[in-house]
Amino acid sequence: MTSKKLFLTMAAAALALAAVFSSCNEDDEPTKTTVFGTITIDNTDTWATWVDSGEVQLTLFPEFSLDPLAGWGEVPDNFFGPGVPGGTYAVGAPYNSQNPLILEYEAGKTQYDFEIEVDPGTYSALALGFRHDFVNDPTLKSATLGVYWDNPNEVSHGIVIKVPGPGGALIPIFNYAPPATFEVKAGEQKELNFKADFGFVNVWYQ
Repeated sequence: MTSKKLFLTMAAAALALAAVFSSCNEDDEPTKTTVFGTITIDNTDTWATWVDSGEVQLTLFPEFSLDPLAGWGEVPDNFFGPGVPGGTYAVGAPYNSQNPLILEYEAGKTQYDFEIEVDPGTYSALALGFRHDFVNDPTLKSATLGVYWDNPNEVSHGIVIKVPGPGGALIPIFNYAPPATFEVKAGEQKELNFKADFGFVNVWYQ
């Protein structure tokens, strides 16, 4: 074999080996599974006056279950005891409760992009909330500014809360469309856009 042929043979072998290693590296690199999108927030001028009172957090809730309690969904009347109203709300901690995505106030800004890396699975809610630093009651601490409900042009706070009324009737004091349940598959990048309204804090904490 001439030196030229030997060189070409060795070069071809090196290229083939490089292709194998390149392929292995690509296979070893995990594909991220994420949810991402844009949140449009109404009444951000109100946010300016609440900046020192708490955080705006984006949280994701696991699949809804009443046994064990988890996620966000519809709770039947009397589930927590005789005469206790049901409703639609979170019954368990957020999936990312230890590391919520925190939105920072910027004057004049009304749209916030987000991305959260998640495990594949089913999720019962994606919600933007204002978590008040000076409210200790866990049922009131977070005001839901908006949820993803497959309608990016309208705000829903995602909750139905009822109180006993005259004659034992249950009267909704908040009655909003529920958040949308969605599935995220392995390696999927799922886009979820929705609206929120910071003005809801003035209703929730009144």
